[in-house]
Amino acid sequence: MESEEAVPQEQRAGWFELFFDLVFVATVAVLAHDLHGDPGAKEFGTFLALFFPAWWAWANLTVTINVFGSDTPRSQALLLGAMPGLGLMAAAAPDGLGDRAWAYALGAAWVRLGFFAIWIGKARDPRSPLPVWRPVLYCLVPATLWAVSAAVPNPGRFALWVVAVALEVVLLAVRAGITAEFYTRLSTEHLVERIGLFVVIVLGESVYTVVLTLADHFTRPSALAALLAFVVVAELAMIFFTWGTTEAARGLGRAQAGGADRAIRDTVMYLPFVLVSGITVIAAALGTAVAEPDHALPPGSRWALCGGVLAFYSANAAISLRYGDPVRTVLGWYLPCLVLTLAGLVPASVFLPAWAAVGCTAAVVFALAKLAKHRRAARRRATEAAAS
Repeated sequence: MESEEAVPQEQRAGWFELFFDLVFVATVAVLAHDLHGDPGAKEFGTFLALFFPAWWAWANLTVTINVFGSDTPRSQALLLGAMPGLGLMAAAAPDGLGDRAWAYALGAAWVRLGFFAIWIGKARDPRSPLPVWRPVLYCLVPATLWAVSAAVPNPGRFALWVVAVALEVVLLAVRAGITAEFYTRLSTEHLVERIGLFVVIVLGESVYTVVLTLADHFTRPSALAALLAFVVVAELAMIFFTWGTTEAARGLGRAQAGGADRAIRDTVMYLPFVLVSGITVIAAALGTAVAEPDHALPPGSRWALCGGVLAFYSANAAISLRYGDPVRTVLGWYLPCLVLTLAGLVPASVFLPAWAAVGCTAAVVFALAKLAKHRRAARRRATEAAAS
């Protein structure tokens, strides 16, 4: 949603936001459960179908708190009030497209009613340029569609879900009723911090999966696979925290200064979903490798491992391009990602034992991190030389 209310330039995530994120610890864990072992197209599709509405709610709530501030009573009430709805979505997720779909829908409706309550108050302020129709269409109508879908049998229920989500996505792309000034008043520091904290949740789920699986399969081969799996997770964390957050802060600041509203929208609302989804499916494959380290990964886990690595780097490449990085610079490390994954990681996951496939993943991620670092350093030196 949008508003023209100014926010502090140095806004940081508040304690209530950190407490709110705990519900997503459970959400990610529950949604990732069916990706372990040998997931098929149905399991991957179900994960994406149920994870995106939850992510979308989190992203919208993050922007809302960014606008209204995290220390105000209404923001704290929104955070606490949204937790039962998201918790219900998580609890319903194991059969979220089956017998519990009605509960998942009611949880989604609950969260959107909270958004509506805070945004309609802003729209009714005579000093606000935000028209009343926008929170009605963006919050109330989707909430109604989600609520009504709880009483509609499948597959009609899912058609209403698609309409509800599509309406929000389309309205986010349409700037009617808002001005470009909205994006200039967002706190980019807060957005970077919040997305980073969500990535921490997903990385934490990865560590939890590896440790829990090792506890259930306490053997030397499983311990080796667990150690290599931890290296993979640690490498992904280092890439994101030493490069991703820095680039995000720089890129968002540059996009904000240049009035690149769509770049801000894409890199805050859409592309991080691809990144965290990639990490989640990688974690599931790592858990499978720890459980059965001496056997080759089953087909579903191969897709998860290789596809997750591609999703992680594809998201980073798309984010870099949206921030205005030169195509040549991005392709300099993204094309090797495609080559190493397809020519190295895929064969390793097919022909090698699971523990060795995880070791190859660690080597690929490490090589790509070094290559990206080298490319960025070369670009920085070239920029400095041109400026001198």
